Amino acid sequence: MNPIEIEGVIPAMVTPFDEAQRLDEDAMRTHVDFLIGKGVHGVFCLGSMGEFAYLSEYERNRTVKIVVDQAAGRVPVVVGTSHFSTRVSVKLSKEAERLGADAVMSILIPYFPLTEEMIYNYYKKLSEEVSLPIFIYNFPMVTNFDISPETIAKLAEFDNIVGLKDTVIDANHTKRVLELVPEDFVVMPGSELTLQATLEAGAKGAIFGTSNVDPAPLCEVYRLYRAGNLDKARAKIHEATKLIEIMTIASLECGPSIIKNAMKLCGREINTTVRSPLPQLTSEQAQKLRSTLEKLGLLHAT
Repeated sequence: MNPIEIEGVIPAMVTPFDEAQRLDEDAMRTHVDFLIGKGVHGVFCLGSMGEFAYLSEYERNRTVKIVVDQAAGRVPVVVGTSHFSTRVSVKLSKEAERLGADAVMSILIPYFPLTEEMIYNYYKKLSEEVSLPIFIYNFPMVTNFDISPETIAKLAEFDNIVGLKDTVIDANHTKRVLELVPEDFVVMPGSELTLQATLEAGAKGAIFGTSNVDPAPLCEVYRLYRAGNLDKARAKIHEATKLIEIMTIASLECGPSIIKNAMKLCGREINTTVRSPLPQLTSEQAQKLRSTLEKLGLLHAT
């Protein structure tokens, strides 16, 4: 079950806030237009870079409404419906469908340690209760649990579980998934480190937080791979993935702040506020980010 094509370059959107940490709805709309104007094939809101875990249910639903409205059918909208609770994930997924989302993507957030059985039952319940296409979200750096390729393959047997975002640093995990799942199951890497290996193994796109800054180089690489121009695609891989360097300037929890600050330094009008308890960049980290963007040739002239 994949009634619309959800593949290609699908940025994991940031959620803009004002200085008081309230949703900045105008900035959100501007950002959707920016991404679509750069040629993306879809947008993914309320993922990790979207700070979903720190938003109220009202704010999450309001974000969905704004993004769906602004996308206006130009590209598919994938909505993150992750939660500690299976029941709440189901509720959020049904609300996303009511608000016009094209698909949902969900990760079981850990409090108690996760098991393979818990993961399987979580997605099984989503599949039984939600009629939208569902994407599995594997992010072991956050959950401390790597969903096995065998469990993913079992879940792919459900008609409405249509794909996977695999945010891992070992391409072999994603490649093993691709060996086990049906050809129409949409596997997309969530890390720039695995992009080339997974695209050449059959992945159908990519979902990166760094694409908030400028997704155009990645869109070009994807186009070249789809056209079978492997040599040209490989020659442009570095350009499409070089922003991964900015993610090394601070630890994982600084990711949303890094991306928002990078967007601003690259000329975007966005407030760099992140939602507490996530940290803002220190002055030292901000200077390192500026230096890295300058080295990469991306710093906006001011």
